[in-house]
Amino acid sequence: MRDLEETLRDAVQDLADEAPHAYDLAGAARVQGRRIRHRRHAAAGAFALAVLSIVTVPYVWLRPEPRTPVVQPAPSVTVTPSLRSLPDFTIKAPYLLPGNASVTMVTIPTRVDDGADENTYVALDRDAGRYRQLPFAHAPLAVSPDGERFAAEVARNRVDVLAADGDVVDTLNVDTFSAAGGTPVWSPDGSRLLIPTDGGFAVYEAGTGKHRDFPNPDIPSLCSDFCSFSWLPNGREIAVPRRDISVPRSEAHPDKIEGVIVYSADTGKRVRSIPTIGVPVGNGAWSPDGGTVLIREITDTSDGIRVVDAVSGLPLSGLLAGPDAIYLADGRILAFGNRYAQIHAADGTLVEQYRMPRQFADGTTVTVARS
Repeated sequence: MRDLEETLRDAVQDLADEAPHAYDLAGAARVQGRRIRHRRHAAAGAFALAVLSIVTVPYVWLRPEPRTPVVQPAPSVTVTPSLRSLPDFTIKAPYLLPGNASVTMVTIPTRVDDGADENTYVALDRDAGRYRQLPFAHAPLAVSPDGERFAAEVARNRVDVLAADGDVVDTLNVDTFSAAGGTPVWSPDGSRLLIPTDGGFAVYEAGTGKHRDFPNPDIPSLCSDFCSFSWLPNGREIAVPRRDISVPRSEAHPDKIEGVIVYSADTGKRVRSIPTIGVPVGNGAWSPDGGTVLIREITDTSDGIRVVDAVSGLPLSGLLAGPDAIYLADGRILAFGNRYAQIHAADGTLVEQYRMPRQFADGTTVTVARS
């Protein structure tokens, strides 16, 4: 495994030397929108951590009464948890983050001579209890929940389902969603693969090797520039963000989100809509009971993750830092990127924060799943 150790170390060092030091999720979304409309794949976003120390001074107007002094309460202070460092990452054992969440893959971006995006993937082999370098470099790559199957668009209108050793398990010929850069997504149990298409979406059944197309022209035409599909916990429904068509599109500003549309993965029909201004941050963004969802809110004035009601879309928390987040098994929230990880209570209150391992240099993407 020495070659893998050296590959990871060298790639991370290159990234550390070349990485920019300014982080702006809203800017990243605007850049992504421009690239999506002019190129096939969106570039990986950068991670921005906003740790706010909030001091609130409550005050009460007390009606003065004779011989009764007015007592002003002492200021209360919200204490920010101390920042602790996590141990170094090693390929020799599964790496657990706070909350018992596992790092399932580390993605290191590279660029080949023709300018195409390729990646080096270091993925967890659960059976062996260690990490392995995958023998392919397709970008982007969807990994199944068990870490044994992968899906990538390997050519125009061709998606391959791959085993970890590089063998092609299945080839799907679909009109892939190049217009808005949607990426294939495995269902929570790994039995299905959602594939955004130019005409709507397709669902691949791993058990039969067959797929069904569900035409819906509104999906590709109305999806936002930050277009991210996700499965709901039931494995029967998918969620797609929709931009506000009343607001003109601009290269200088991120698309305004009107809501999230939920479709049936069995019939392709629209089930309901959630009026919210953000995009679900992936399969792990939905609470285990489906009652709340973590959205990425990217506007001209705010960027971060917020807890919202999964029916009304009403915000239930302030902004959480990080480009990614998942619900943990106990209902708490893990927000993370390549630099920091934070544990939040279900209402978004920050309770723990950690510095990620130094091996996760700027530019790397960390994939995490709850255990």
